[in-house]
Amino acid sequence: MAVVQTWNSSELRAQDQAHMLHPVSNLRQLRDNGPLVMVRGEDVFLWDADGKQYIDAFAGLWNVNVGHGRAELADAAAAQIREVEFVPTFFGLASPMPIELATRLAGLFPDPLNHFQFTAGGSESNETALKIARYYWWLKGSPEKVKILSRKMAYHGIAMGALAATGIPSYHEGFGPQVPGFVHLTPPYAYRHAEGLTEDEFVAALVQELEETIEREGADTIAAMIGEPVQGAGGVVVPPERYWAAISPVLQKHNILLIFDEVICGFGRTGTMFGMQQYGVTPDVVSFAKGVTSG
Repeated sequence: MAVVQTWNSSELRAQDQAHMLHPVSNLRQLRDNGPLVMVRGEDVFLWDADGKQYIDAFAGLWNVNVGHGRAELADAAAAQIREVEFVPTFFGLASPMPIELATRLAGLFPDPLNHFQFTAGGSESNETALKIARYYWWLKGSPEKVKILSRKMAYHGIAMGALAATGIPSYHEGFGPQVPGFVHLTPPYAYRHAEGLTEDEFVAALVQELEETIEREGADTIAAMIGEPVQGAGGVVVPPERYWAAISPVLQKHNILLIFDEVICGFGRTGTMFGMQQYGVTPDVVSFAKGVTSG
């Protein structure tokens, strides 16, 4: 006999209003009406506390890549928690599952991307990628290479470094001063920025802007450029086909690392396992999260 969980939607909304803080939300509306409380998911569908069904076109927060209610994922998580729920990777410690996952990921990523550091989410992954870039140049004897290039309209997370890389001004309001050393470039958004230009001319203009920015800032001060293969925020901005193939050699010429933020694009969202495979460019560092666990 199946047991169906029932919920008191009014009580849940009242408790939420009393105790919860919601990021990227209309707080006045939440104060007046409370949240939309989702209680169940299956495949592409969600149900709220009153039983109304929705299509989850957002896939959670871009992260439920294989759909809601996957029993095999729940069973695997429960089995692992019964075995051991947490072992850090600090202090030279390891456990079988992260080792197995890293080995499997090494078979998915193109060479030479075959070493992995696991984090708790996308913001932390991008924060770690930025730190890796700076640490790399510090180890190489160039500690002055610390600046990060990113794009306007890009979103890379809510941690302070990832937020500084984010090129959406509204996300910065109230959180200043921003972490210094971040420079934002024009995004490869032809609809907004390429009026009167062919696709090749638009790419050439973006490459010229990159060259001019590197000259102005100094290549010896720039650690890396971070970007999503397909920019999620701002409208799912698919770049011109030649964009990344034109940008990558400029960075290599000036000894600037390329970081691909695959937090949204990764694990099948673009039709290939990773978004970078759509453009034939292999970066120096990749950040990922979300779809790797589909939850």
